[in-house]
Amino acid sequence: MSADPALCDTAPVAVLMHRSQFPAAVGDALRASLRSREMNHKFHYDTTRQTLRWLRVHEAFSPARTDPDCGRIYSQAFSAAAVQLATASAIEVVSLGCGGGKKDAALLTELRRANAACRLRYVPADVSAGLVLIARDEAVAAGVAPEDCAPVVFDLALALDWAATLPTVLDSASTRIVCFFGMLPNFTPGEVLPQLAALLRPSDLLLVSANLAPGDDYAAGVTRVMPLYDNPLTRDWLWSVLQDLGAEPGDGKMEFRIVVCPENTGLLRIEAVVTFLRDCRLSFEGEVFGYPPGAEFRLLFSYRHTPERLTVLCRPYDLIFTDHWRNGGGDEGVFLGGRKTR
Repeated sequence: MSADPALCDTAPVAVLMHRSQFPAAVGDALRASLRSREMNHKFHYDTTRQTLRWLRVHEAFSPARTDPDCGRIYSQAFSAAAVQLATASAIEVVSLGCGGGKKDAALLTELRRANAACRLRYVPADVSAGLVLIARDEAVAAGVAPEDCAPVVFDLALALDWAATLPTVLDSASTRIVCFFGMLPNFTPGEVLPQLAALLRPSDLLLVSANLAPGDDYAAGVTRVMPLYDNPLTRDWLWSVLQDLGAEPGDGKMEFRIVVCPENTGLLRIEAVVTFLRDCRLSFEGEVFGYPPGAEFRLLFSYRHTPERLTVLCRPYDLIFTDHWRNGGGDEGVFLGGRKTR
């Protein structure tokens, strides 16, 4: 049995750390969340306890875990991307919000199978240094040379210009695939689509996954997936971020709502909002934040798309999709495209 390449690689690993994830910036981001009463999504994964609770939610409710058909749509998308790049001499996979890198490793394996002679590079980016290193090891195990992995730690929500953050690690000579898996629900379209477009050159590819509203009736489809959010495991996970800052179980009541996108895109999103029932004081590094009875605190929002709506939203940014795949349940989609030349 051959040894795991990632385990045999004992050289130090360089990680690019953006200032958005420096300790002072992280503290400022949490204080901003507590003042605005709108939680930055990254703080739901900030502690080991929060991460373990999220994993329970993921295992119980994510289509990637509960619907075997999800594997098919990713496999088909990766094969289609590999066919388009079968003659490229160098390919660079840039994964924004890489997580543990399992999907990226599957993509890299398919790219290598379709184009054995190409040079593969991998740029995993996430708010967690631990996750980008795990993703890096997945890529090495999939056959990417250690020197061709460039992990980056930065906060996608706080870094104002992704295209300015990444050039120091990107290879201008490679054809680029930008991957954005599992991230689209937690950004307003006006925040994220210009950023994705700026990273893409005309010859590059974009792979995006989206949580979809199943069925032909959009509003009814969003209502139909509400149980994936409004359940005891998700409530427990979301409440933990306030509990870690000093909230007691009886301090507030959590409600899940369907609301209209504030950018007037016509999209709907599901929000988790806590309404405080009594005076609550949360503290961080000696600073106290008070919330009177009746005050609301938004912990999460999650957009639900349809292929048609996502296509229309991307058009003003010259992002076009040439193909997409949906699972049998209709609540998960993978989209392949790029940037249109004017």
